[in-house]
Amino acid sequence: MTTPPGWYPEPGQTPQYPPRERWWDGHAWTAQTRQAAGTPLAPGGGRSGRRPLIGLVAGIAGAVVLAAALAVGSVLLLGGDPDKGGGTEAGPGAPSEAPEGTGPGEEDETTPPREDEPPSKVPKVARDPLLGVGLTVPEGWERASDSHAAVSSEQAYECPASHKEECVRGGGVLQSTNGAWSDKETLKKLTEAQVAENAETSYPKKSYGGVTGHQVVESGSVTVAGEPGYRVRWRVANKLKPDAYVEAVVFRSPESSERTLALLSSVDIAEDAPGASVLDELRKGVVGTGDGEEEGPRESV
Repeated sequence: MTTPPGWYPEPGQTPQYPPRERWWDGHAWTAQTRQAAGTPLAPGGGRSGRRPLIGLVAGIAGAVVLAAALAVGSVLLLGGDPDKGGGTEAGPGAPSEAPEGTGPGEEDETTPPREDEPPSKVPKVARDPLLGVGLTVPEGWERASDSHAAVSSEQAYECPASHKEECVRGGGVLQSTNGAWSDKETLKKLTEAQVAENAETSYPKKSYGGVTGHQVVESGSVTVAGEPGYRVRWRVANKLKPDAYVEAVVFRSPESSERTLALLSSVDIAEDAPGASVLDELRKGVVGTGDGEEEGPRESV
């Protein structure tokens, strides 16, 4: 008999953080975690989470790469699927034993799980603890990073120009960017530079044959998490289909007036892809989180 699915103490917990639990699906550890029962939340919600990739190259080895992974058609080079047992954390050593746990205050490693409902498929907000902001995860999307505000569509397909790699239908990521502005025209130029870079990164030549042209479909001032910003959206033509919508939104951080942030997002134009309205949903879903709890309720700004 195998260990039943449930919440168990997190293996290898970090002592300075509150005790946490991880969901065991009956075969392997999943990516879903939560604060242990009876542990008070830290001010602002607790710890924060990760960041998504929309369609860009998904080799999320660093912040810069993650940012690139934003674009919708990006190549996903992520390791294993936690839900399929591809993670690096091992399951229980013996079928009859509960998953190991070494979290603070743990008394009995074989304590059966509480009778709770399984966690939702993805947390509601992908958070970046360093930036103090988060990105609300749209329905049908998932978090693309453990430590950055990045999300990607769950829909994957074989990249048109690289049959050995997978691309996704959409993605988005929040990142800090260099550049300051004192007037609307300067902000517009800064945003135009961001969307151009996003297009090339999200739909690279090695995956889509290269971007062959673009048309500006949206350009103007917006408000993001209560802060002033500017949005530019392109419709791009790729050498190899699908074409796509690519967007950049540049705005002041709701956590620090001295920091400039960019939301880079993209989505394929295809029958099974999300509509372009998901880019608006991502923009409107930017929230200030501070040092927030990874899966706690989102904080409106």
